[in-house]
Amino acid sequence: MNRFFYFYNSLCSFTNTPVSFSFDPYLSAIKEMLVSELQQIVYYIEKLKDMGQNMSEYRDKVIEFISVLIVNSDFKKESFFVIVEDLYNNKKNLEDLYISLCNDTEEEPKLLAKEKINLNNKESIIKALNETMKSSFKNDMAKGYEKILYEIIINIVLNACNSLIELKNSGVDYTEGKDEVLCLLNSSNESGNNFEKLKTKINDFSGCNYKIVKLLYSTIIKNFGPVIKTKVNLGTKKSKAVLVSGASFLELQKILEASLNYDVDIYTHHEMLCAHEYEKLKKNKNFKGHYQLPYGNYALEFAQFPGPIYISSNSIPKIDVIRGQIYTSARYPAYGIAKIENYDFKPMFDYALKSQGFTEDDNLDSFVEIGFNSDDLNIKISEIKSKFETKNIRHIFIIGYIDMFNVKSEYMKKFVSLCPDDCYIISFCINSGKENFWHVNSFYDFPILYNIIEKLSENISDFEKNVSIFMSECNPLTISHIFNLLYLGLKNIFLGPCCPNLINPAVIEGISKLFGVKSIDNPEKDIKIILK
Repeated sequence: MNRFFYFYNSLCSFTNTPVSFSFDPYLSAIKEMLVSELQQIVYYIEKLKDMGQNMSEYRDKVIEFISVLIVNSDFKKESFFVIVEDLYNNKKNLEDLYISLCNDTEEEPKLLAKEKINLNNKESIIKALNETMKSSFKNDMAKGYEKILYEIIINIVLNACNSLIELKNSGVDYTEGKDEVLCLLNSSNESGNNFEKLKTKINDFSGCNYKIVKLLYSTIIKNFGPVIKTKVNLGTKKSKAVLVSGASFLELQKILEASLNYDVDIYTHHEMLCAHEYEKLKKNKNFKGHYQLPYGNYALEFAQFPGPIYISSNSIPKIDVIRGQIYTSARYPAYGIAKIENYDFKPMFDYALKSQGFTEDDNLDSFVEIGFNSDDLNIKISEIKSKFETKNIRHIFIIGYIDMFNVKSEYMKKFVSLCPDDCYIISFCINSGKENFWHVNSFYDFPILYNIIEKLSENISDFEKNVSIFMSECNPLTISHIFNLLYLGLKNIFLGPCCPNLINPAVIEGISKLFGVKSIDNPEKDIKIILK
């Protein structure tokens, strides 16, 4: 569910554990090359659709490729050649069909520039990759707003495709959303684009993107819900164990069902914490709790877990060091990760039984409460509305998200202490005894944030002016969330520092310049900017 559930990236945190990150121009070039191939495929799909051809099969292929390939580009070279060949052949088939139909109708085909790739010669692929690296470096040295907007488009398209794949796996085929995704991606092929035109396209797509997120969430509720308040154990029991990290509740459900044949406990990790909110998942006898260290470091957590780790497909995080036995059902697993075929989890459970497991009970009296009650939410919104109408509050601040397993943000603590008494704070990160303060204990759960914002927009006059949000942390989904918030009508959006290996700093600057998103500075100054 990382389509909207927040996950923490330890590589840019101040923790007790020394961590580092680096940029690999080779991997960046792979991503850019794959995106280029996908853009060309989409171009010919749209051309053929205009000529009356049924492109649903190719459209679905593109959605799958985007969601599977661009999530993680840390492929083995052998896998990379297979991927390039698959993409190139699909593009060639579409191009040939387009030319053939144009010849039949005596139209002049409008072709895109061809890549100089010879699939029989892997050196030509590497050469093309090297050229991509060089051009990418030049583009990064002189980025214009148009280039930045292209990157925003790719980011939004990626997250939308992940949600569409999860919907399809749940039995919901949202074809309108797929068509909108391809239309937006194809806009990057259009000549003569300027940043105002691209801005409009992005803003227009935001409504579709939000519908996709809402549809996915309602599908989750239908399959596993409703959301309930629940206490999740943060301790571990003496047993063999499997850790499940990533995004897909559907894959977690399959693992839980398969685990009934083994004496193995199942623990969740990071954003998968939200799975404990749903009764249909909680009732499994092997579903024990949540495993996450206080300082939130993926590599260290994976290294210390005494059993196999499963990362759900389309949600593989960037991990600089792979330690231990890690599994996934992703079509093209990242380097060092074993593939699960056809959801046959036997190899993973066999490995769990051979592993050390937890050798003693630990910290079993430690719990965290998650989930919410919809009636309580409505009562709080009514309370805020009443106070706003009687002038007891003049502005509403929404602050968060922060991974609550980590050290709380000093910025947010100071923000709360400096906030005037005639303002109301809705906090997703820290608690306070102050009046006009509501701590929403939902952790990684973005749908509750969207729900609250929707209700506020219905009940608060001059919503755009009187409500502000502070997004204190960045992750790969942040850009998508920003445009969802803009679509919902929020204009005062403040964004915390972003780690360069997650979001290109030029993109953050572009979002600020073109869409009015502000950077968090210091609490006193930011409060004054809004309230003046």
